[in-house]
Amino acid sequence: MSGMNPSATAASVLLIVGAAVGLIPTYVMERRKERHALAVRWDAPLYDLCKECAASARQLVHLSRRLDRVADRDEQSLKLDDELARLRSVVQQMRILGTAELQQSAMEVEHHAWWVRAVYEGRSDEYIDHYGGRAVEDRLRDAMRKLLVAARRQLGVKNPGNVVPDDPIRPPNQLPD
Repeated sequence: MSGMNPSATAASVLLIVGAAVGLIPTYVMERRKERHALAVRWDAPLYDLCKECAASARQLVHLSRRLDRVADRDEQSLKLDDELARLRSVVQQMRILGTAELQQSAMEVEHHAWWVRAVYEGRSDEYIDHYGGRAVEDRLRDAMRKLLVAARRQLGVKNPGNVVPDDPIRPPNQLPD
């Protein structure tokens, strides 16, 4: 050790320590960025799927309600078939990206939307007793609310349960906070 300059050794040690001190925070920040990017990379596609699921279910209800008022019932049934196929496709895609809660909610929306159509086509509601006498559209409305809450929860929306009810218009003092 007699041949080493103590100030050069101290400078080398300080250089190594300084590099390590600078490297560690950079590494930690990069890992955080990567984790954040992984966490949110599916948010936009998931949002689009949730939006499409809700729109498709509403369209299916709209087409079903018009079934007895259209000139060509067969054409309307084909439109319903197409919309139901679209809804089923979206629900299956949601099973890839969604949490278990969101997947279950989406499948319930699909189930109740199918029954809305069946009832408007004249089929008796076989599940009305199972659901405590609740009408099929009310059950679909509840399933849609669950879907919205689950989607908002997975997407990290603050207060995910704060979804305005899809019931007839309510006075402002009866809306959720």
